[in-house]
Amino acid sequence: MSAFFALLITTLFASQPNQSPTTAPLGSWKVDRNAISISGVSSGGYMAVQMGVAYSKNISAVASVAGGIYWCSEGDSQKAQSRCMGQPQGIDSNVQIAEARRLADEGQIDSLTNITRQKIYLYASVKDSVIHALNSEKLEEFYKVFANPSQITTEKSIVSAHGFPTLSSGNPCQMGFLPWLLKCNFDLAGEILKSAYGSLNERGNFEPKNLIKFSQGDFGDEKTPLYKEGWVYVPSECQQGIQCRLHVALHGCQMNPDFIQDKFATLAGYNEWAETNRIIVLYPQSAKIPKDNPYACWDWFGFTGPNYMTKSGSQMSALKNMIEKAIQ
Repeated sequence: MSAFFALLITTLFASQPNQSPTTAPLGSWKVDRNAISISGVSSGGYMAVQMGVAYSKNISAVASVAGGIYWCSEGDSQKAQSRCMGQPQGIDSNVQIAEARRLADEGQIDSLTNITRQKIYLYASVKDSVIHALNSEKLEEFYKVFANPSQITTEKSIVSAHGFPTLSSGNPCQMGFLPWLLKCNFDLAGEILKSAYGSLNERGNFEPKNLIKFSQGDFGDEKTPLYKEGWVYVPSECQQGIQCRLHVALHGCQMNPDFIQDKFATLAGYNEWAETNRIIVLYPQSAKIPKDNPYACWDWFGFTGPNYMTKSGSQMSALKNMIEKAIQ
């Protein structure tokens, strides 16, 4: 994926984070199993779609930010670079639709009929120079076959660079580089959570004490690959035993702690909404592999094996196990 990595390598200057050898395991809370949602940006957007398709029985809402269609790369990193990222006009969504149906028939992913109840949110910008905005349209074509069209929301009006738009955190909106958070005066995290859960209370304050670092060692290691630690934001009411909802927020390439420390978990904007709406936010962290995954992307092009987009994929099953562990 040389074109993408050529862009990213210019910003390889972030310091290494400190790691604690005594980080506690992921906890469990009272969670409504009918209110589990997932979102992601860039590689995390592709991964969120993969999770939502493969585990459609368990996931009620999916949001893709600067992502694209399920199985876009067909397990080929060169296709991921040349077609999925730069020339999505060459994608025939019927190919991906047929593959999803085959995998469902074989039981490698959940029944696609579950997608009819999911709420879908798609974000793309015409100014994104890394993931062409047409990728989102190909993903929309996919979802219109399986999802209820009235439950698909698309946002294409914001002029932003590649990254995750926020109200006031990150770089100027049209400057896409580390930490890949964009100050666009647009509360994307809030829009994603509203799409997933409907009307919400007004956003509150991020309480740093409620952002808990946990060990990911129970779910995988550098071969999965998972970073040693992740974060989970647990609102005060959820810690007191009140039933809450669960949202999984996936970072993009070059957004794990090796590159931006905890900035995605602290600045993306999810926590402010979570605190006042009884939403637990899980922030899993992918790990970098020097040769196959040097930028700590989530696997949407097959570096973990040909089953990367199914329930048996190493990162996919790791994320599912995290979700299950977080639920009492």
